[in-house]
Amino acid sequence: MSERIGEALRLALDRADAVVMTGGLGPTPDDLTRKAVSTVLGRPLQLDERVREHIQERVRRGGRKLSPVVESQALIPLGAEAWPNPLGTAPGILILHRAKPVILLPGVPTEMEALATAFVVPYLRGRTGRLVETFTLRTAGAYETWLQAKIGRRRGKWHGATLAYLPSYFGVDLRVTVTGTDPEQVRAITGRAYDELKTLVAPATYGEGEQSMEEVVGEALLERGWKLATAESCTGGLLAKRITDTPGASRYFERGFVTYSNASKVALLGVAPAALDQHGAVSEPVAQQMARGARERAAVEAAVSITGVAGPDGGTAAKPVGTVFVAVDTPDGAAVRRYMLPGTRRTVRERSTQMALDLLRRQVLGLPLDLKLD
Repeated sequence: MSERIGEALRLALDRADAVVMTGGLGPTPDDLTRKAVSTVLGRPLQLDERVREHIQERVRRGGRKLSPVVESQALIPLGAEAWPNPLGTAPGILILHRAKPVILLPGVPTEMEALATAFVVPYLRGRTGRLVETFTLRTAGAYETWLQAKIGRRRGKWHGATLAYLPSYFGVDLRVTVTGTDPEQVRAITGRAYDELKTLVAPATYGEGEQSMEEVVGEALLERGWKLATAESCTGGLLAKRITDTPGASRYFERGFVTYSNASKVALLGVAPAALDQHGAVSEPVAQQMARGARERAAVEAAVSITGVAGPDGGTAAKPVGTVFVAVDTPDGAAVRRYMLPGTRRTVRERSTQMALDLLRRQVLGLPLDLKLD
């Protein structure tokens, strides 16, 4: 494996102006990247005292005993620069080989992202001598094809800009990147692209940058001075989990009801047994009664409920797997929507929470509840 890593590095150095490698910096025998890079570049590994001290401090804070194996992560190639890892023990490593940067990052995603944001991106930007501006608009409820048709050829007018469509279970992010050597021109193009793109996709846009749907909902609730309660069946508390992932959610989130069984829907939310018998747990009347019951029992201004068939079993011809009902109940009125969500059990549940948050967002902000894709 070490030979393969070395071969890949040689090939990358022949083809590229910079090389970024991830993974293989840990303390176990299968972590071979440092050794392979050291061999290919002819730079023996040496102990970096600052890295060693960083590792010792993290181990002490964790109440653990320092193992010589863990300490081996302080060995870096001769002449390399170590970038401190704020989330782990393995540092990022920068090596200049024949004027080409070779960058080694840990493979743990959170550690890699933190080092890339703090060190790699600024470093590479500085080397290029080019200005880079970027922004992201986050959309929900609109297909990638609709967004593409809506934007059309407008993107061609943004000279030096690229537009990336980034679909996920939660929607499609639109990321625009503008590069150039003239700062004034780059900023002008970025501003024009932002204004035009935001206007084109405004009905589907819910946030910008890294802003999540739950953060947007929280801000909307705070603006109105409302408290929220959730009532969940098929999502089993996933919606409440997403809401409370946001720091400060206690300012607007009162409580969540997880009513997986019919009996719990009756006992905790006051759902009528007749509604369950006549329509079933996955139905419009039950979703409405779940939201109303949550709002009344929690004594809050807003409530949202989810009930559905997440699969892989339990579907019928009338209510196949992926059938989900979402209801909201607020002083401005009540509403319920039925969705057909494709995917696995996990993706159906995740998409259900996004649909619930988006319906709640629209209700709280006084927006049309249904996105019109004309």
